[in-house]
Amino acid sequence: MRDIMSTKQVVVMNDRTQAGTAGIDRKSTIELIQQRRILHDDNKGVDEPLNERNFKGYGLKVTAKYFM
Repeated sequence: MRDIMSTKQVVVMNDRTQAGTAGIDRKSTIELIQQRRILHDDNKGVDEPLNERNFKGYGLKVTAKYFM
């Protein structure tokens, strides 16, 4: 994300492939999507529900590291 009125810039690096966006809804925001979980197909390209579970049947938990 870069401030076009100055020389300020921020870069976020993480330890896995993720989706993200910056400043779409509100200025000076960064949104990173770690794990998408839906019970029904959302017609966005996967063509199936995304409901991964661990061996106990609970939804997966994702722990990510971010570097700025």
